[in-house]
Amino acid sequence: MSDSRNPTSWLLLGLLTVVGVGGAVLGVAQSPKNVPLQQAVDNTLAAPNYSEVLTESTAQGKQTDYLTYQAPDRLGGYIQSGSKRTYVYVIGALEFQSLTVSANSPNPHLVFYKQSSQGAKALDPAHGYLPYARQGKNIQQSGGTYSFTLTKSGQTGKFGFTVSGQYISEFTLNVQSASVQLVISEVGTSLPVRLPAGSKVVAAPSGSAGNAG
Repeated sequence: MSDSRNPTSWLLLGLLTVVGVGGAVLGVAQSPKNVPLQQAVDNTLAAPNYSEVLTESTAQGKQTDYLTYQAPDRLGGYIQSGSKRTYVYVIGALEFQSLTVSANSPNPHLVFYKQSSQGAKALDPAHGYLPYARQGKNIQQSGGTYSFTLTKSGQTGKFGFTVSGQYISEFTLNVQSASVQLVISEVGTSLPVRLPAGSKVVAAPSGSAGNAG
């Protein structure tokens, strides 16, 4: 997928999403003690699976991606912008992208175009954003929330990480007129990533850029 819709060098990825993702609070929130930030990042990225809701807001509008990551090489779900939805899955070395459809459509028989992919880990929001925790200096902590700023290419980003028990439950990034919020839930309990039942897969049109955004 293309990263052309990202407004700054902080906003890294052209992203995806998965069916059945709930925007619920992380299931481990009942844990009596939060681990330190770096350990929570490592635990999250090492988990066998998790669900994600990524919201990107820019001057051009708002887009929400509903994802599930399944280690080591699966990511899938849908990208929603306004009343339109595009389903995208990465399975191994292949990416499957649907035609854009109405968000209100039941879509029982989606048609997916198949093409080569950078891989699930390279496109996963958590793997793209959470490692920034290792670059933070003068980190401020309030309970389970950690915050710091980083300047890159002349732009300053304000980063926030929320630890819930053993894992990261929320990441935020604000830079100039853009913002990102990533909510992570169902760590270790999310549904398997697979193409929806009844899907049809065809070869991508010649010369297709595969841009879902």
